[in-house]
Amino acid sequence: MQFKISPESVMNTLKNCILWKYDETIQAAKLPLGIYIDFVKLRVIPKHDLSAKAFLDYYKNVSDKKAEGKLETWVEIGMESEPEILKELKKKTDQVEVFYKEYLNSQKKYKQLIEQQVVEEQLNENIEIIEAPEEEEEDAVPESEKPILIPWDFSTVAQFAIDHAVQISKTMGGKVHLLHITKSDKDIEKASIDLKKIAEETFAKYQILPIVVVETGNIFKTITQIANERHAKFVIMGTHGVKGVQKFTGSLALKVIAGTNTPFIVVQEPPLGPSIKNVVFPIDHTRENKQKLKQARLLARHYKMKFFLTMPEKVINEQFEHNLKTNLNYVKSYFKKYNIDYEVRIVAGTDSFSESTLKFIADERPDMVIILTTKNINIQDYVLGADEQKIIANSSKVPVMCVNPMKVKFAGVGFTG
Repeated sequence: MQFKISPESVMNTLKNCILWKYDETIQAAKLPLGIYIDFVKLRVIPKHDLSAKAFLDYYKNVSDKKAEGKLETWVEIGMESEPEILKELKKKTDQVEVFYKEYLNSQKKYKQLIEQQVVEEQLNENIEIIEAPEEEEEDAVPESEKPILIPWDFSTVAQFAIDHAVQISKTMGGKVHLLHITKSDKDIEKASIDLKKIAEETFAKYQILPIVVVETGNIFKTITQIANERHAKFVIMGTHGVKGVQKFTGSLALKVIAGTNTPFIVVQEPPLGPSIKNVVFPIDHTRENKQKLKQARLLARHYKMKFFLTMPEKVINEQFEHNLKTNLNYVKSYFKKYNIDYEVRIVAGTDSFSESTLKFIADERPDMVIILTTKNINIQDYVLGADEQKIIANSSKVPVMCVNPMKVKFAGVGFTG
């Protein structure tokens, strides 16, 4: 053949494509490899009932030599009947080969990165964490004096945020601050009057009078600024599920959370009970996972509660599995040290952090979930949404506390995570 394309080479590429498409470790390959499969099916194989059956038989079982022989015959017939497509077929075959070579190179680099992280983690396991800075911060601003900040947009879900804030304030202390952000200074007076009415209604209902804050600015930057300046305990935001996540707590809000030291609690409905009793603490493979412990300990000081340490049943990557076990042991030791009640749950039928978390939420309906935000959010997160975005918008409407990964200080060492 002029372009070195033969029925055998097409079958070999097709076989690889089918195997890669169903290999969960090559998720990114599904689109380009699927295109190659469709191209061969529609352009090379004649549109004939028998050829279609041969393709399906082979697609279902690529190890069936009889099915492979039948399909190869139809591929040869198709190539002979449409010789003008050989150049395009060669181009697509080359694209598949280039894609897979790039994939193998990326996997090699990724493996090297993981191995480097393992070395660092083994080193860091022998380094004592300095907890003094955390204690000094708490002494400088007593926890009971840290306010609870609510971004207020006069919506129903904002009222849900007040309901949660009041409940937490009565247990953990801290005044409730209502923050409304206007686009221009001329709107401040009216917004202040309207917001004071909300504060008065809240006092009549809960005997707690929120402090009214009206600022001109950008809702994302100003929320971060006010939360940091006032050493807020939490920022509690209401959202309309997936739609609201895209509008308010999607990619831009992930940047808001990433810019503050304050945990964000995202809610979709009023509190279902008078207290927080059951909290999901997902275990993932990252070193930053341990940074949720501070908030877990804070909650445990004020509530008689139980933490569920959730993990996926299957982990494809061996290094991820090792890291999961390491993190689990670390968290268990921490909880035992502070007498915090916990239970480990392996979520059946799941193979990822987000999937196991969402399934547990749907099955058990806990009072809250504590997750980490994405470190170093990139353009892919903006378009596709990071894992936490799916959890924030969970259909069970369970409140989600988002903790931003910060720099952790070690004896003689400083690193993020």
